[in-house]
Amino acid sequence: MLPTFTLIVVATSDGFIARHPAHTPADWASPEEQILFRAEVAAADWGIMGRHTHEAADRPDRRRIIFSTSAPEPHWRRPTQLWLDPAGLAPDDLPALVAHVHPLRHGAILGGTAVHDWFHRAGRIDRVAFTVEPVSFGAGLPVFPGETGPAEEVLARLGYRLKEERRLNPTGTRLLTFLPG
Repeated sequence: MLPTFTLIVVATSDGFIARHPAHTPADWASPEEQILFRAEVAAADWGIMGRHTHEAADRPDRRRIIFSTSAPEPHWRRPTQLWLDPAGLAPDDLPALVAHVHPLRHGAILGGTAVHDWFHRAGRIDRVAFTVEPVSFGAGLPVFPGETGPAEEVLARLGYRLKEERRLNPTGTRLLTFLPG
């Protein structure tokens, strides 16, 4: 059975996930978003992220697959953290690489933009859990490389459809669930 992959992302109302690679959502996202984020991550078998995302929030206790072009061969830097260069791999190759540690039935795609794009280009984002915070950065890292504008518009342009929308707090934080197609 193929694993499922959920893109878990929080962005500003103008479509940015951070001002720069080391800028974490914990610095600016609402408490409600952080609670949902932690629950989504806890429900996943593995978190999948780029090196910058990993380094910005290093968690030795978490099962992680970390994408890095400086990892010529897949290697374990910790017993539960596999580093690899995703070039030449597909999302469905990942379960075999980690099976001896823990099965990958459900993966949480946690960032950054190149990781989002890798899964999107492979057509392997099964669900998007997208939180929009009522803040604006004006510039920064978009959800997908080269795609600018409010995230809802970006996701629609990329072929995702809105399934559900829920308001999380009185300040206007919204949780949007998107599906492919």
